[in-house]
Amino acid sequence: MLYMAKEQSNNFDALIACHSLVMIRYLLLVYILGKRQMSGPVGPLFRELSDDQNVLVVAQSLWEKVKELLLGSRQVLCYGIEPDVMNYILDIIEKTIIDQMSIASAKL
Repeated sequence: MLYMAKEQSNNFDALIACHSLVMIRYLLLVYILGKRQMSGPVGPLFRELSDDQNVLVVAQSLWEKVKELLLGSRQVLCYGIEPDVMNYILDIIEKTIIDQMSIASAKL
């Protein structure tokens, strides 16, 4: 259904492009399954990829919750810290997390 090995070209670049499109189709399916919180057989070949993607999604969600908690309790937890400084600190933490996630997703 992903049209793997359905290409009709002998050109190497066309073959690489076709296989890349198959992978993009597969990743979109995994993404949709994750968004709908559905689980099902995704194939043993890409199971590890799916698990790693799930870890990244959970990490992002966890950061969003921690950030909301910090922003909501800023006056209690950060008494005496200027709001701009607190926002700057949160931006640094968020940038570090995003950088780490992009490194992790590049390994996928």
